[in-house]
Amino acid sequence: MRLAGDHRRLQLNELEELRTEAYENSRIYKEKTKAFHDKLIAKKTFEVGQKVLLFDSRLKLFPGKLRSRWCGPFVVTNVFSHGAVEIQNPKTGSIFKVNGHRLKPYLELVIERLVENVPLRDPDVSA
Repeated sequence: MRLAGDHRRLQLNELEELRTEAYENSRIYKEKTKAFHDKLIAKKTFEVGQKVLLFDSRLKLFPGKLRSRWCGPFVVTNVFSHGAVEIQNPKTGSIFKVNGHRLKPYLELVIERLVENVPLRDPDVSA
């Protein structure tokens, strides 16, 4: 009986070691996955007066295939240290706070180009 009890305690200790090793491997895997994910996240910084677009997260039944989920532009009025951003709608003047992850910079393209007309002609067909 005593030999069987010692053998059972040894098995329980081995099982506990396997369980501890599995927890440790799981923790290491999660740390590596989080580090990889965090490395790919782009840091967004906003300044007061900058124009931004707001992600429209309201669920709509038929949003439209090609319809953009970004609305705006809005103007940043205040940036808080914890990631919140206060924005103002220039059309209505309403001010509200949103999470900084829901914003992206608005890039205004003001392009003045010199337009050149190039007349097209048919190639010579000699064949």
